[in-house]
Amino acid sequence: MASTRGRVLTLLQDGEVWSGQELARQLNISRTAIWKHIETLKQDGYAIHTIPRKGYQLLEQSDRFDEPAFASYRKGRFGQIVHAFDQIDTTQRIAHELAQQHVPEGTLVMSEEQTAGRGQLGRNWYNPKHVNIAASVILRPELPIRDASKLTLMAASAFAKALNARDLDVTIKWPNDLLLNGKKIGGVLTEMQTEGDRIQAVILGFGMNVNGDDIPTELAHRATSLYLETGTRYHRSELLAELLAELETEYDRFLDVGFAPVRLNWMKHAAYLNESVTLSGSRTSRTGVMRGISDEGALLLEVDGTVEPVYSAESAVWND
Repeated sequence: MASTRGRVLTLLQDGEVWSGQELARQLNISRTAIWKHIETLKQDGYAIHTIPRKGYQLLEQSDRFDEPAFASYRKGRFGQIVHAFDQIDTTQRIAHELAQQHVPEGTLVMSEEQTAGRGQLGRNWYNPKHVNIAASVILRPELPIRDASKLTLMAASAFAKALNARDLDVTIKWPNDLLLNGKKIGGVLTEMQTEGDRIQAVILGFGMNVNGDDIPTELAHRATSLYLETGTRYHRSELLAELLAELETEYDRFLDVGFAPVRLNWMKHAAYLNESVTLSGSRTSRTGVMRGISDEGALLLEVDGTVEPVYSAESAVWND
């Protein structure tokens, strides 16, 4: 359930003038309560104009990344419960703690800034304040543990699909990186909580470079942002709502009919398909041609005419 502030903001999103009486009627609370929520939203930075004897008007769609802003765009059951922060070490840590408290599936943790964001294999995730998306959602799938890794592929394909719907030609670098014009704009990290042979929860974390215009020099050759590639500023809460809505749709389909639709969608958005790649592990490396992913979610690597599945690698370097 959205907070009352979030519901007030949802009504104001149309940019029209809303009387305190009508807001109170719509939300079944007092006009005094409406006034208090409006004042709090103003203090939080929302540009709400109070017009004497007429009411309230939201003057502009500011790029807020908090619970009221997200709730005003939310589309489905994912994110019905939101834990929002201005600054945090990682949304994954908080989501793990919440999952252990048996919060419902779809509970969302979001933060304006992460100070210790992580990607795959414990790598750091660059995430400055006020420009990016950093979030984690708690899933409770009825799946065997061996299938949990498929959720990473499912999430990456869902996010690519959502961004393509905005005319952004986003592709997926195996297994979980989102690319735009060949550079990374985001990624997915899934972690499990188990009990015996059962999944208790999957913590699905994701980050996306959205409005940043200053990528560190050491990352600029392989990372970018939506703004740098398109010249467009995006409302992050609105974009987050779209990503979660597509994630929810693909997640439900995966649980209902299996991995086949996920595989097809992933292949549709795959980067470097049928190109040469070198996969490195802790002891060995292999070079071959990527032929897609298998029904089990493994990368299919063709080496000397033989296609073999690869389930994990510490790095994947595509060769010119």
